[in-house]
Formats: sequence, structure tokens, C-alpha cells
Amino acid sequence: MTTTQRTHLVSRFGFGGALLASALVLPACGGELVDVEDFEAAEVDEAEQAIGPGGTNNLPPFAIDSDPLKRSVTNTYGITSSTNPDPLPLCKNGTVTATGCTLKPEWESWMAADSTNRGPMMKGIVKCAVGSTFIVSTNDGSLTFAGQWELYGNWKTNRLNGENKRERVSSCLLSLLNGNNATLDICIIGPGGSPFSDPCSDPRLDIREGGFFGNLFAENPTAYVAGPDTADPVDSGRACFGSRGNYCCAEQDTSCTRRIVLTGAILGSPDQNFANKRCNAPLVDAGGGLLYCPSFFSTREPNRSYTNVFTTFVPPAL
Repeated sequence: MTTTQRTHLVSRFGFGGALLASALVLPACGGELVDVEDFEAAEVDEAEQAIGPGGTNNLPPFAIDSDPLKRSVTNTYGITSSTNPDPLPLCKNGTVTATGCTLKPEWESWMAADSTNRGPMMKGIVKCAVGSTFIVSTNDGSLTFAGQWELYGNWKTNRLNGENKRERVSSCLLSLLNGNNATLDICIIGPGGSPFSDPCSDPRLDIREGGFFGNLFAENPTAYVAGPDTADPVDSGRACFGSRGNYCCAEQDTSCTRRIVLTGAILGSPDQNFANKRCNAPLVDAGGGLLYCPSFFSTREPNRSYTNVFTTFVPPAL
């Protein structure tokens, strides 16, 4: 499964700063949102430039900000219910083959109700659920969604059962965020055994860069970003900050109505800002010295640790 943990992405803005300024940029109070058309145009560029197993991290932050997977929303379309929080299978009954399937009608109705936000979200869902050789299509074939990491292949034909799985899919979706329409090579590693903890197959991807956790499927969704590693992420990092400014809600700013929250750094810097450390467990070696955090927290949820998490690794800045 290691070959499917890598996504090849070509930056249109380049890297900058000591760690990275290709910027997975997320929405913030007062931040500038990216035009939907920018994201649609980027798909063409990436299709032309991608090599190897391929994939994109081009999930726009406004899609997360709209709470498309919130329990009350999915209840409306019969994807979940007041008594069952487990989302329906992705594939329509009887349509699954070795290479693809047709999207289940309830998911298609959900997506059609807000294509601006839910179309990109469905792209992310499929990327985080099935492998790169599998394609999910709408009933009329007008839209197709390619897999990327087969984290939950059983979701094709079974409900995504359990909060642990919903949290892990949420963490994967958040790792795909990109508000500046920049793209980059990433791999994701987290606890839970293979395929989640498999090391990156590309040796260039060795810079620990961001942590992602939350639950986008909850009645009150949560979405958190930690990183980069030791510096103040607002000033010098990929997470939440890029050429168009800061797009996250500050952790302490509870009046901010945007969804994604910048929690702090992964490790913190003892001589400067150790208090912003948000990894609350010893780092784990996935292999080859790739140390990832198995548990994150946010001060917004006291005494709550998230263990269905992902840490991203990227190549060195150019």
C-alpha cells in the first residue's frame, strides 16, 4: 500500500520560507477566499503535469467551511439518520467492478444540492477512501472521481461504520486542503497500522510538515491544523498561511465563525513558544526516520485527544 500513500503535485506558486510557503491555505476570519473558478482551472494544469501514481491535494477550504458532511446535512439526504451516524456506502448497489462504480443516488442528490462545495468534497472523499485504480462516476457519467489512497475500500459497499473511521477520513480530507491553489508532493502517515502507518514510498518526502485532525461528520464538526513543526505557524508555515494571507481561525478566537482552526505547532519550540505544542504523545517512527505524531489536541476541546490523525511529509523547500 505504500505506493498509494504518495500524491504527486506540481506547485504553481513555488515554495518559500524556511519550511514551506506553498500553503495549504485555509479560511480565516477576515481572510480572502479563493475563487471557485481558480480551483476548476487548476485541475487541467495538474492533469497535464502529474506523473507516477498521480493525485491532487486541491480541496478548496470553502468546501470545508460549508459543513457539507455535518450530521444534520447528511440526515437530510438519507446518507445518515437520526438513529444511525454511519454514512451510506459510496457505490450504488450492483455497480461495483474492479475498476469503478456508480455513485449511490443519495450521495448524488447531496452533491447536486450544492455542487460548488460538495463536488470538491466528493473528490476528496473518493481520494481518501479508494485506491488510484478505482473511479466513482455519477449515474449519467458526467462526473468522475478518482481514488488516491485506499484507506477504506469497504466503504464502496458498506457504511462507514464507527466514529474512528469518520475521524480518520476527516483527517485525510483536511490534509488535502489547499486554499491558494498551489500544489505539492505529500504523503500522509498516522497511527493504526497499514495502510495508515506505512512510510512514504518517495524518499524525497522527508520533511514533517503538518498535523490534521477533527470530525467533519459530527453534529458540531471540528477541523484542526497543527504545524509546522516547531515555529509559529502563523508566521512561517505552510499550514493556514500563504501568499494570500492567513485563512484559519485562531484557536483562542472563539468568535470566529469559520470552520478550520489553527491549533499550534506539532512540537513547539522550547526557547520560544513551547506552549503551542499540540502533539501530546511521543513521536512514532514509520520507517526510515519518518517520525509522526499519533495524538493531537486543541485547547478548544479540553481533555480531548484525537488519535485518528495524519501527519504530512513533504520534500525540502526549493
